[in-house]
Amino acid sequence: MARKRTYRTNKGKTIDMEAMRTANEKTIATGNMSVNAKGDVVRRGKVVKTAKERATVRHQTIKQTTQASLKRPLESKETKVNPDPIPEPTPIEEAELTVETIRTRDDGSKYKEVMTPDGDIDIVELDPPEELVEEAPKKKKKKKSSGKKKPTV
Repeated sequence: MARKRTYRTNKGKTIDMEAMRTANEKTIATGNMSVNAKGDVVRRGKVVKTAKERATVRHQTIKQTTQASLKRPLESKETKVNPDPIPEPTPIEEAELTVETIRTRDDGSKYKEVMTPDGDIDIVELDPPEELVEEAPKKKKKKKSSGKKKPTV
């Protein structure tokens, strides 16, 4: 026997859903499946296939799968044999690898690329040509202003 389920509406009335379902099981359901509330296939007002027949056909066509575990089977300590253990890797001393490459630009200036062990590339200028050497303009020192604003008139 099915469990009796009662629900309370917003206004406080109780509704017995099981009684409503059994009272309306012959009524054709709304939608495009052409079934009644019970689940029977209905054509032109007559039951063509019952819900139970539909369910048995479906269950027979489904392929049964066996359950398989993804875990390995447990091994006892007696059967566990490890003839050649995997050797632990020996740490290699970190060598200071720096790669230096001297390159020439189109204008004839030379520079050196220094690649440090951490992957950074530093560029060091080598003897720039005299035509490119200019005296750097001297910067004027700025006067430090006080934090107070001057009143405007």
